[in-house]
Amino acid sequence: MDYIDIFIKNDYIDLKQIAESGQCFRWKKMCPGRYFVISDGRAACFFQEKTGIRILCREKDEEYFRRYLDLDMDYGKVIEKIDEKDDFLTGAAQMGRGIRILRQNLWEMIISFIISQRNNIPRIMKSIDALCEKLGEQIVFDYEGEHLVGYTFPAPEVIVGADLSEFKFGYREKYIRQTAEDILEGKFDLEEVKDAVDEGKTPEQVKEMLKQLKGVGEKVASCIQLFGLHQLELFPIDTWIAKVEKMYYNGHFPVEKYKDTAGIMQQYLFFRVREDADKRVVLEMKREVNEKAASKTSFKEEMTEKIDKQTKRKNEISPENNSLEESRFKKDKLEKIELKESKLKKDRLKKGKSEEIRSEANRYNLSGKMLYVSDLDGTLLNSDALLNEDVPERLNHLIDKGLCFTVATARTYATVNSIVKNVHLTYPMILMNGVMLYDPISKSCINAEIIERDSVEYILKGRKKFGVTGFAYALSPEISKETLESEIASNFEKNLKSDVTSNLKKNSNTGEDKRIQKSGRKMATYYEKIATEHMEKFYVERRDVYHKPFSKVEKLEDILGEDIIYFSICYEEEVLRPFYEYLQKDERLNLNFYKDVYGDGLWYLEISHKNASKYYGIQKLRKLLHPAAITGMGDNLNDIPLFEACDRSCAVGNAHKAVKERADYILDTNLNAGVVKFLEKEMK
Repeated sequence: MDYIDIFIKNDYIDLKQIAESGQCFRWKKMCPGRYFVISDGRAACFFQEKTGIRILCREKDEEYFRRYLDLDMDYGKVIEKIDEKDDFLTGAAQMGRGIRILRQNLWEMIISFIISQRNNIPRIMKSIDALCEKLGEQIVFDYEGEHLVGYTFPAPEVIVGADLSEFKFGYREKYIRQTAEDILEGKFDLEEVKDAVDEGKTPEQVKEMLKQLKGVGEKVASCIQLFGLHQLELFPIDTWIAKVEKMYYNGHFPVEKYKDTAGIMQQYLFFRVREDADKRVVLEMKREVNEKAASKTSFKEEMTEKIDKQTKRKNEISPENNSLEESRFKKDKLEKIELKESKLKKDRLKKGKSEEIRSEANRYNLSGKMLYVSDLDGTLLNSDALLNEDVPERLNHLIDKGLCFTVATARTYATVNSIVKNVHLTYPMILMNGVMLYDPISKSCINAEIIERDSVEYILKGRKKFGVTGFAYALSPEISKETLESEIASNFEKNLKSDVTSNLKKNSNTGEDKRIQKSGRKMATYYEKIATEHMEKFYVERRDVYHKPFSKVEKLEDILGEDIIYFSICYEEEVLRPFYEYLQKDERLNLNFYKDVYGDGLWYLEISHKNASKYYGIQKLRKLLHPAAITGMGDNLNDIPLFEACDRSCAVGNAHKAVKERADYILDTNLNAGVVKFLEKEMK
């Protein structure tokens, strides 16, 4: 595996803002804050973090994507130079401060902006996707169990030999084909244009070179220069920018003030005017929802009035009808109206949703049942840190018979998923010694304890003092309320014509927001250097065997602003003990300091929030699952909190002496699958 995961600390980069800026059409959003990007035949995944981004790509492509994101430019200084009297631009820059001008492939930009003429962004993206999928070469990108497939942008020779009619480019088709032919025949030289920029030719001179191409006029040439050649002097004017100039600049934006950064200013203005428009759309949708709701109320009142009149006439014709009959008649009519109004909504909910809810409720309700929770290393796993060959089948047989079973371990979900992938676990797992509850079905973090910032500062100060380093684990940002509302509004707008009210209720009440939130909360593992032989072994094994990505930082202090949940540090006991004693002074921390079960004379120091322990993990499971009782099984000192929280405790035969002393039962050893033997007896 030759992937590399790099953390870039930067306050002026926002992936969502870049993706929606109109300069790139091939960013695939996997979920909020995560994008799969293909550029110049290379693939990468970008992750938004609280104080910067992570880039996951092949090692050979690291420098390409650093340059692609224009990371050498200080956009903070660009914003500082904005005329402070220009309130609209100043506000736009603050709103869109995460936008950067990408350094993209020239050939791809030429064709993309020819396609963009008289077109909207969703249609442009759809057209380019279809073109690449049909004519490009496949790129496969694997990470953390994800299997992503993308396609390169087709070369000129491929375009010339293809039937483009199926892509429905319309009048643009002849421009695309002619451009490809001109390049192949040498009538237009891409390298010559790049050289002209490098040699300092003026933007007007370069523009004239581009305008030789069929279908490339003033506006398209400006976009190609800005986004394909990184000529920041360009200020493309589309319908959005024209509106801004008319409304705020008397028809002309003062480009002369921003000679070297005009293109960046254009992006800030473009972002703000579209953001303002989106807000107006949301307000308009809310108004429409309210009007529709009011209309329904009015309709009911009107029908009630009609029913009253019908009842009155009926009573006049048949005086013998008593008040009870009148009430029944009125009630039946109203019920029919309400039934008709809600039929569509009920049909949607009825199909599949009720079964899903019942299934989830049943899965999370163990009322009257025993829950069995086992440690992994040294307990369920053998000395090779694996399950014995027959253990998955034996466990699955017990689970099929009704065994309620899960694990509590110091490991992360990347390694746990790989180790127990053949075991049909359905109940939440306690990971990282209680730092996290993880659902193996939805593959999402249910709950995590975040270390307080000043405690993180204390830890980082101490690790420098005692000369140690290790791995730091952090959760990516929670989806903000604004982002969540934006996602909902986006979905809402797409389906506005079908049924405004039902879509709003669906997105806000039936779990769509939760789905978005779950998909956005991921974990990253950071390190500054591989300082010891053990760290290298740990890193290589997790990377190559479990395909776990690690994110390299210049120094651990760079991630101080992230949501840190865990530190794992491994050295000889005499090296770590002074640091451990130093950390004991912070009562907000939970510390696990123990000897490595796999030998080598090394000790682990695991640092987390005080509420992050197997003890609190069991308490959370108890509250979530409502079991009749819980039986815990372990072997090492970090399992003592597990025993204290459980109703029954079992130590395997190879367990630490102190663990055995606290156990209710002593089982066979881990090498002899003592846990599984015990469970088989329990299930008889």
